[in-house]
Amino acid sequence: MKRKKQRNKTKTLLLIAGVLIALILGLILSGNLYIDSLLNKTIRSRKLTDEDAMINQEVLDQVKNHHIVNIALFGADNKEIAQWNNYEMERSDATKIISLDFDAKKIKITSLQRDTLIWIPEPYNDYDKLNHAHWRGGPELAVKMLNYNFDLDITQYVGFSFEALETLVDLVDGIDITLPDGLLAQRVIDAGATRDGNVFHLKGKQALDYCRVRSTDDDFHRMDRQNEVILKIIEKLSKKNLIELMDIVNEMLPYIETNLTNNEIKNYVSSLLSFDLKHLDQFQIPSKGMDSIEMVIEYNGFSPIYMMENYEELAKELHWNIYEDKDYQPSSTIVQLEQNIQREFGS
Repeated sequence: MKRKKQRNKTKTLLLIAGVLIALILGLILSGNLYIDSLLNKTIRSRKLTDEDAMINQEVLDQVKNHHIVNIALFGADNKEIAQWNNYEMERSDATKIISLDFDAKKIKITSLQRDTLIWIPEPYNDYDKLNHAHWRGGPELAVKMLNYNFDLDITQYVGFSFEALETLVDLVDGIDITLPDGLLAQRVIDAGATRDGNVFHLKGKQALDYCRVRSTDDDFHRMDRQNEVILKIIEKLSKKNLIELMDIVNEMLPYIETNLTNNEIKNYVSSLLSFDLKHLDQFQIPSKGMDSIEMVIEYNGFSPIYMMENYEELAKELHWNIYEDKDYQPSSTIVQLEQNIQREFGS
């Protein structure tokens, strides 16, 4: 009788365990399906192979030991969500490289100067300013341009309408920035921002204007402002609860175009839980700002376009920032690019 009772007890425990496991698996599955349903709201484009993205084998050989993923981020001038479906794209007003360093558990943001003279590869095959690559052929051509001119290994990208920034700032109830009295402070006041001393509260429209203004200084300062707004948004998001975050994600995903798959996005997000998200490393290329410019030129009716002093140094600098590789040797493509630019435009 005791053995029979023990067997019945064991069967009951196994039954309970089976039900619990089934419930857990069901929750995981339903949660996964829900997340996929959200992510499917993004506008998707095709995956890029290394060959598609014009990644140089010389570059791959030098970065293969690093556990770093580089993702291009394009903030474009598109005014409406629907415009992402038209491949008369707009200029990428902000071009950044988001580097996920899985060894150091940190994120690096590298901003690229929009008016830099670069070579846009096929099918365009001509010199132009950096932010025109997105205009000439959408994010895929812009990715090619980044790999070709800076010795990068990018196949993944995220693009958003710059107007989407306005929506996101409003969804986090605005951001606060500190500014000294001066032209920029007056600019944000004129745009409708409120102030408490030197702290200014910006809603969506004011934040967008703050990111884009160049009349008070130059594009290098504007890149700093863009990164500042990104960090302020992250700070506000970190204070939201899960339900609030899901609501924000639900609102914002239709503004996003990417060639990342759902699984890639989920894997990156889960990995980021172990990252130090309070301290993001930020860089600019070129790091010396206006002092890196050798000459301001006009080409194909566009000006200003900045011819940089040394394109090999730009590639070295970028690899030092992202990979902390002080001995990086630019590829033969960069060496040839430097020679071609000097021959075409140099004094």
